[in-house]
This record gives sequence, structure tokens and C-alpha cells, in this order.
Amino acid sequence: MARILLLIIIGALVYAAFRGFFRAQVRGEEPPPATTAKGEDMVTCSRCGVNMPRSESRTVGGRVVCLNNPQCK
Repeated sequence: MARILLLIIIGALVYAAFRGFFRAQVRGEEPPPATTAKGEDMVTCSRCGVNMPRSESRTVGGRVVCLNNPQCK
């Protein structure tokens, strides 16, 4: 019984050490812009009125239009 408990404790310590190591590795990286707390700017298509992220739009003649909406092309 004592051996089983010792193995469980050793396994938990190894798990905690690896978890802490990998968590420290992830903290050094910055998240992509769309996943930050502030998020991405939303714009409205001037043709169809759909709201979308700025990265999925384009500007044509000073107006914002959809890139991926087939109804708007």
C-alpha cells in the first residue's frame, strides 16, 4: 500500500513539474491580434450592411465592402 501511495505522489510531482514548465513556455508568446482582450475593429459593409472584422473587408473608393460575402460581390 505504501508503494502505491509513493508512486502516486511521485507521479503527481512529475505532472506538476511538466505542467509548470510548459505553462512557462506558453506565457512568453503573444496571442494573435484577434484573440487579445481588446479584439479587432468591426466595420459595416456599405453595400449589404453586414458587420465584420476589418481584416475580412476591403476599401473600394473610400467605402468598406465585404471580401467573403457572395451577395456583396
